[in-house]
Amino acid sequence: MRRLATLLLMTSTIALSSCAQAGQAGAMSKDDVKEIVREYLLENPEIVREALIELQKKEEMASITAVKDQILNDPRDVVIGPDDAKVTIVEFFDYNCGYCKRSTDWLQSAMEEHPKDVRVIFKEMPILDGRTKTSRIAAKAALAAHRQDKYFDMHLALMAERSLNQDRIMKIAEKIGLNTARLEGDMKDPEISKLIEDTMVLGNRLTPLTGTPFFMINDQYLSGADTLKLRKMLAEELAS
Repeated sequence: MRRLATLLLMTSTIALSSCAQAGQAGAMSKDDVKEIVREYLLENPEIVREALIELQKKEEMASITAVKDQILNDPRDVVIGPDDAKVTIVEFFDYNCGYCKRSTDWLQSAMEEHPKDVRVIFKEMPILDGRTKTSRIAAKAALAAHRQDKYFDMHLALMAERSLNQDRIMKIAEKIGLNTARLEGDMKDPEISKLIEDTMVLGNRLTPLTGTPFFMINDQYLSGADTLKLRKMLAEELAS
């Protein structure tokens, strides 16, 4: 309803501007205004679509701006790359998300190709846990691996795995050289659970985040794994 009211106000302003310039607005009744708006929208239906798209973009950006400090400056997050990097990439993801797995190669190549210019903030958001029952376990394992300086190794290994269960996660951890006993202990730390919960709440506040993966590249954002678009966004930010 709020969107419709805003849209009508915008189109009324557009429709009446030409009349006002002609000196007709002062003599108009409420019914006159309604009829002008109706006729204008019928003659220019694309205005409605354009206005709704623009309004949606503004609402999406407003939801990001409201929590931008939490997105970019949570000291608990895993961050890879220099603090003064030209571009900051933020990814919200789930280890059981096929689209997240599909975009991992792009993210890794972006980090390797631009080590001085790209900084990545990893946001563990196990939204598929209700179905998979292992997304949260995998997120905890990755964050616990960070305490042994093996986060990215664990991240890549989990993303490369087609089917995850707790035994498989522990075997992956052992394979990449983690102390699995310490890992299991750290996974039980309430602070790790708290970070995951806070990230879930944060993600739910972002209007354009409709699923995982969700990327922010500086002030641009994308929900999904369209790597061609992600490459374009990154190139634009690196060039700006």
